[in-house]
Amino acid sequence: MNPLEQKIEHLPTSPGVYLFKDRMGKILYVGKAGNLKHRVSSYFQKTEEKGTKTLALLEKVVDIETILTHTDKEALILENNLIKAHRPRYNVKLRDDKNYPYLKLSMEQEFPTLSMVRQIKKDHSLYFGPYTSSTSLKETLRIIRKHFPIRTCLEAKFSSRLRPCINYEMGRCLGPCCGKVDPQQYRKVVQQVRMFLEGRDKDLIEGLRKRMEEESEQLHFEKAATIRDQIASLEHVIEKQKIVSPDLIDQDVIGFYRKDNTMVIHPLFVRGGKLLGGRGFHFSSYEIPDEEALSSFIRQFYREGKFIPERILIPMEIPERSWIEQWLTELKGEKVQIFVPLKGDKRELVRMASENAEKFLLRESEIEKDQERVLEILKERLHLRKIPRTIEAFDISNLQGGYAVGSMVCFENLKPAKDRYRHFKIRTIEGVNDYGMMYEVLSRRYGKGGDLPDLVLIDGGKGQLNIAKEVLKELQIEGVDILSIAKEKAKKIGPPLRVEKTKEKIFHPQFKEPFIFGKGSSILHFLDRIRDETHRFAITYHKKVRRRETIKSELEEIPGIGEKRRKELLRYFGSVENIKRAPLEVLSHAPKINKRLAQEIYTFFHKGEGEA
Repeated sequence: MNPLEQKIEHLPTSPGVYLFKDRMGKILYVGKAGNLKHRVSSYFQKTEEKGTKTLALLEKVVDIETILTHTDKEALILENNLIKAHRPRYNVKLRDDKNYPYLKLSMEQEFPTLSMVRQIKKDHSLYFGPYTSSTSLKETLRIIRKHFPIRTCLEAKFSSRLRPCINYEMGRCLGPCCGKVDPQQYRKVVQQVRMFLEGRDKDLIEGLRKRMEEESEQLHFEKAATIRDQIASLEHVIEKQKIVSPDLIDQDVIGFYRKDNTMVIHPLFVRGGKLLGGRGFHFSSYEIPDEEALSSFIRQFYREGKFIPERILIPMEIPERSWIEQWLTELKGEKVQIFVPLKGDKRELVRMASENAEKFLLRESEIEKDQERVLEILKERLHLRKIPRTIEAFDISNLQGGYAVGSMVCFENLKPAKDRYRHFKIRTIEGVNDYGMMYEVLSRRYGKGGDLPDLVLIDGGKGQLNIAKEVLKELQIEGVDILSIAKEKAKKIGPPLRVEKTKEKIFHPQFKEPFIFGKGSSILHFLDRIRDETHRFAITYHKKVRRRETIKSELEEIPGIGEKRRKELLRYFGSVENIKRAPLEVLSHAPKINKRLAQEIYTFFHKGEGEA
């Protein structure tokens, strides 16, 4: 019996997490189990029945580490955390940092309003979505505001408004800000909005027809006509919305498709029987069983702050389905069920989602072919040595001669790879010296080794390009292409005196003259996009550093307030503005602050107040 078999033989039967490791100690796969011994043993029994994907993983496993947990749910959470921390090669890693937009109906307010949000909170508001694009959400919002007179103003304006806004004059708001409507009447409109968003179209139309008849009986013919027009418009809108399920509950339908070593998981979002949209997720070379991959996807896709529906339909059985149901129920605060439908409407929905997954993979394949063509054109037109699949771009932000920072963004196959972005706080250069700063940033990035890009793109002219060339030469780095892109500039020419803009120039170390492309050039558009993203990233970090340093220097001027106390004050109050506004009594109760120091802080921020 070899050491690995001995370890498996002595595994505990309790719940926990297991980690498969290779000979270098690197984690290959993280899994969880209610019975560790039973689950891990199953991998190594009857290997002839295992798929090639699983066998490829097992061949590399030389060690197994286990972490015991008290409950199955703890194992589920720990597994997720370990996957995020170590990103093992054979686990599904969902890079879904996108928070979908939702519509929030603020039911906790006396006069609720609708707003677009990207985080769901456990409050008394109602959330509708997710919408797969801001465009579709804004269209829904436009329809609601056209047909239902719900207020649109923000809370700050609502509470301080002295007279109704133009929406009131247009009949698109009932004017709750100025007491033009009582809360009970306003709630009737809110209830109609809720029914529309929940897909209760029949109830909504019937309620409006009843109101129209009541107004007509009371000889309020103008109001009755307005409601009649509202019904006609809503019926037209409702007719265009695609109904895919007779059930009015919220449900996600998850499609699955695999071809060779490529896998697509495609959830469709069904709300109130209507299909809001969907999104495909593309995974490559995952050598684990389909059901394990789907289970891992579900546990990563649904998280705190994201909408969790009442029902999730999936195409196949997954391990520990009941655990996941319990975990999702706890996250949502309401019962969540996961079904594998075998027939009927629900099975048809899963089939439709899986067809969407297959089409998504075909589209992705076409896009990849197009990307390859674009990259080949880049290589050819810019005379590069290799196809620039990975591009790292650099910029320096040195506003007002202080707090200089550098930034690096990375694009892989024409798309931003945000996990590879880097910030650099300038350490060795004083004053305004862009060349020196670029030299420092490039030396720090490439002096430590690591993966090299195919192309380095510098924001600047020939001078910055020469700096990059010098750094790579000193570090003996070969085979990496370098380009710099100089911004469009305005220059005065004449007489008669006029302003003319110069064209953007792309400099190559092997060519004396720059490349100049027309404004409609796809190459220029792509390089501009990278340069703009680098600039945005640098400016954002620069502002953060400047704000932090300004706060630090302001607090440093207060006698008796050292670094530890500054950190405690900022942690306790959240910002310098809150410290400035805090009364003396509140300051004296802050951590590590006695009455004498509280008086010092209060006096520092309020000196000169009350003086004639």
